[in-house]
Amino acid sequence: MENGNGETKKTVQQLAIDLGVLRNEVKQVASVNEKLDTAIDRLTDISGSIKSMLAVHEEKLSKQEEIDKAIFNLMENRRVENENTNKELHARITKLTTQLKEELELVEKRLMCEIKNINTNLGSRISMFEKYRWIIIGMAIVAGLWMPQIIDLTKILK
Repeated sequence: MENGNGETKKTVQQLAIDLGVLRNEVKQVASVNEKLDTAIDRLTDISGSIKSMLAVHEEKLSKQEEIDKAIFNLMENRRVENENTNKELHARITKLTTQLKEELELVEKRLMCEIKNINTNLGSRISMFEKYRWIIIGMAIVAGLWMPQIIDLTKILK
């Protein structure tokens, strides 16, 4: 198909060149498609791995939440036990304080009674010693007054 001016050859050659270019582009597109398929496969594998990792992490989180709840419950139980123990100790301390006060009052009353008894006994003994003192003083006065007379008598009798 020649039209006489050589355009057919050019057109065929141009078509052959275009066809070669198209083949190269098709090869490149096929190469890109293969790479895309490989990338898609890898992304699919990664997506599956991420899903399994997320499932594992979610399971860990749910277990951690259970542990947190258990710890909270345990802490709350310990707080209640501690509060009850403190109340019990407070009641025991109050009771012991009351008992100690009562015992101290009884001891104080006993001591006061003993002090009164000792005071009474000492008072009677001291009054008895005072009587003997006055008697001895009286006898000393009498002896002092008679002594010169007795001495004079002994001089006379000699």
